[in-house]
Amino acid sequence: MKYLVCSLLCAGLSVREAAAQQTVPPLKQEFLDSTCTVLPSADGAHYRRETEWRDSTAGEVRTYYLNGQLQRREQLEHLAKQIPNGLDESFAKNGQLTMHAEFTHGRRTGELRTYYPSGQLKRRERFAATGFSGGGECFAPDGTLVPFFAFEVMPRYSEGDGGPQAIVKALMRNFRYPKDAVRAKVEGRVLVAFAVTEQGTVTDVHMIQSLFPSVDANAMQAVYQLKRFEPGKQDGKPVKVSFTVPISLRMQ
Repeated sequence: MKYLVCSLLCAGLSVREAAAQQTVPPLKQEFLDSTCTVLPSADGAHYRRETEWRDSTAGEVRTYYLNGQLQRREQLEHLAKQIPNGLDESFAKNGQLTMHAEFTHGRRTGELRTYYPSGQLKRRERFAATGFSGGGECFAPDGTLVPFFAFEVMPRYSEGDGGPQAIVKALMRNFRYPKDAVRAKVEGRVLVAFAVTEQGTVTDVHMIQSLFPSVDANAMQAVYQLKRFEPGKQDGKPVKVSFTVPISLRMQ
């Protein structure tokens, strides 16, 4: 993933003065369900999450099991934009380290390690300062070497080359220009978000950028009509992956 970080320092204001005027938010606590969705209270919670700011933008997010054991800690240079910078580690309920990752300004750097529940090393991968993988080793549960495989694999659509353009092409084929939008000469772009589940099905369809009521409805319907995907994977396991796709409209 690529991240864009912008900083702005007002003219005539020194760095020391700017830092002094920063407002550091208080510690934030939330309760999460099994899918890490925020809950209104502790009822039905699987995890407790703490967000601690170092300054007005950077800080650390710590997620705990309800028994108090640390489940994950993430160091970020921009909490709102979710830009990692530092350690990202995950733990099992018994305290066993399951993942160790390092980031510098949003890019993977250093060493990425994952572990089986037994504590056996599953993956050791090295990343350059540019964020590109320098390769590594993967291991079976008994510690023997297995063929190396990518840590993150995006879902692939079941048409064309399976990539982003194949998804957009399918959406444009599914989309029907509404008659009232034609009469109103509506032009522009909508952004539709959705997720691909661990089984490869489309879910969580919603609008990010609306344009016209009937256009929005037809755009969402076009997403629902997408065929099954080959699920995305992380460290060899199927995972849910979110997408945001554009549909552009122009009168001819």
